[in-house]
Parts: sequence; structure tokens; C-alpha cells
Amino acid sequence: MVTANSKQARNQDIIVITGQDLRHQYFIKKLNARFKIAAVIIEPSDYPLPPLITEEDTQVWNWFFERRQAFEEDTILPKLGIECRNEPEVYYLGKNEINSEKTCSILKKYSPGFIAVFGIGILKENILSLYPDSIFNLHAGLPEYYRGSSCNFWPIYNCDLKKLGATIHRVEKGVDTGKIAAEKSIHLEVTDNEQSLIWKTMETGIKLMEETIEKWQSGMLNLAKQKKAGNLYKRNDFNPAAILKVKKMVESGELKTHIESTIRGFYPKP
Repeated sequence: MVTANSKQARNQDIIVITGQDLRHQYFIKKLNARFKIAAVIIEPSDYPLPPLITEEDTQVWNWFFERRQAFEEDTILPKLGIECRNEPEVYYLGKNEINSEKTCSILKKYSPGFIAVFGIGILKENILSLYPDSIFNLHAGLPEYYRGSSCNFWPIYNCDLKKLGATIHRVEKGVDTGKIAAEKSIHLEVTDNEQSLIWKTMETGIKLMEETIEKWQSGMLNLAKQKKAGNLYKRNDFNPAAILKVKKMVESGELKTHIESTIRGFYPKP
């Protein structure tokens, strides 16, 4: 186990770096309801549109994202009225500015002790070198099995539902290879579908981030080295062909069957 260093403990400022969608707004609100946040840095959502060669490609792509939007509006939007501890300064980045001098300048203005990140691009050395021990990522997956992008989608695609979970890890040079502060698998229910499974990983991760910040504030934060590096998935791996497989699983009832069988194996009756 590795203990968070004393430099972190000296400065209690917290900064959040995240995206702009509903799930990111919820992340900010939930943390700010528990903790005073010095500043929030928003990176614009820029999920690249893959080549949509056929009409089926377009229909499949829209199927997934329209279902996600509807689910988040039903599930997250009603929860955004949370009362917050303060009104942090909010900074909006432009496209490809996550590793820019602008971001460095904002961070240096506050010199934070803890930086909570979720749903952003890869941070490069110029950012990591400023705060090598202070940046913690909400990874909506279990990085010892799934690293990179959309790691709450690939366990569904692979019918590997026991590997759906969330992790808080320190951000280091490798992709999702940093030391782990907290991790947890999600709880499956027979009423789940692909969107609720994906959402549960994020909701679990937000709770873990809250717990991690509390431990950091109390000087009780311990980190564990990862035992292995899981498969790395890139953004361009998430394409219409991958979505089509999951769509067929949903519509045929195959996903429901996998959920039910995983529940029987994962939570055996006494």
C-alpha cells in the first residue's frame, strides 16, 4: 500500500475537471454537495463520429445515443437540484485545450491538493508533472480487466457482466494504470438494460470518489498498485459494428438472459 504524501495534505483546495453532459453535471453536483470545490474545469464533449458507411450504421449509432440521452434525462436530470456547499469558479475549455497552457494557468491559480477528473481526454506530462500525486480519475470500469475508453460498454459486449464496476485511481503516465484508491463492482438487477448497467458504473464511481476525497481530507488515503493491466480499448473501437452486437443482444433478450444467469452465479441464494 502507498500512502498519499504530505504535500497533498497541506493544501485542501479541490478542483474538478470533467465534461459537460448530464452525467458530468451530476458528478460536479454530487461532489459539491459534500465538499467545497475551488474550481471546475469543463472540457467540451467531443466523441468522434465514426464513418457511417451504411444506413444501418447510422440507425445503430442513433439507437444507442438516443437511448442514452433518454435514460440520462429520466434518471439524472431530476437529481440536479442538489444543494451545493459553495459556488466554485467555472472555466470552459475549447476543443483540444485539456493539456494547454490555459489549463496549466488555471490549475496554478489554485494550486489544488486534490484534482478529481471524470470523462476527459488523456492528461499529458505538462499537467501530470504539476501535480503528480494529486490527480484522481473516476474510471467507469475495472482497469485490471478493461482500460481506456467505454469500459462500461465492453463488459456488456463481451458478456462479462461480473467485470462491470468503477475505480478511482491516481492518474499516472500509463492509460488507467495508476495506483488504486477504491474500486467496486456494480450490483446487477433483473430489471437492468444496457443503459442502466452503464449508468450504475458511473454512479458507483461517484460514490467512490466521495469516499476517496473524505479519506484524503482525513489523511487516511491509501493506494494499492494494480496487479495487472487489462485490455486497452480505444475510442475508435466503439463503432457501429460493436453497438449492433449489443443492440441485437438487447432486442433478442440475450442480454436479459446473461444478466439473470450472472445474478444466479454472482449472488447465490442461501
